[in-house]
Amino acid sequence: MQKERRKFGCYDDGYGRRYIIFWFYLVLGDCKGGNAYLRWFEKTFEDDIGEPIQKLCAAILLHRSGKERKAKCYLADLMLSNLYAIPKVLGRGVEHYKIGCSSNFEQAEYLEEMPSEVLAAITDQDQEWMGELYDSLEFRRYRKKYIEIRTALDRTEGVEKRRPLVRQLGSILEDLKNDCS
Repeated sequence: MQKERRKFGCYDDGYGRRYIIFWFYLVLGDCKGGNAYLRWFEKTFEDDIGEPIQKLCAAILLHRSGKERKAKCYLADLMLSNLYAIPKVLGRGVEHYKIGCSSNFEQAEYLEEMPSEVLAAITDQDQEWMGELYDSLEFRRYRKKYIEIRTALDRTEGVEKRRPLVRQLGSILEDLKNDCS
């Protein structure tokens, strides 16, 4: 990616290499390298929305490094980017929500792309930590509000009626980001 940047003056990453690198750090158990890469990633791609498996790996690497607040925020962001990810990782039944998805990242089927090596790198302690947060009142509130707004969006027509709902959805994500600052 650095060579590409030097040659073209930008990153051309339609394939998503910037996300896959997180997978490697988790599989290798390299928290120090993963955290350094995360700092670079956040600085270089500051407005990047991310990808669910990348968010999962980042959350676990941060948790293992003792950066609990930021780890929690990445996990919450993962939960809202794909409602099915955490239950799948925890081996729980996955409830299928009847809400529209703005990208394939949000669909349950997207998780079939998760490499078995990534799943194997997730320890029982990681799962326990994720389960506690996922079941917490805070995460349940985020999830409930997010689902309510997405459901309302699916049932609402017209830009003027949808605009306030889109703003509310954005405010949930802003609240999440503010909790991480």
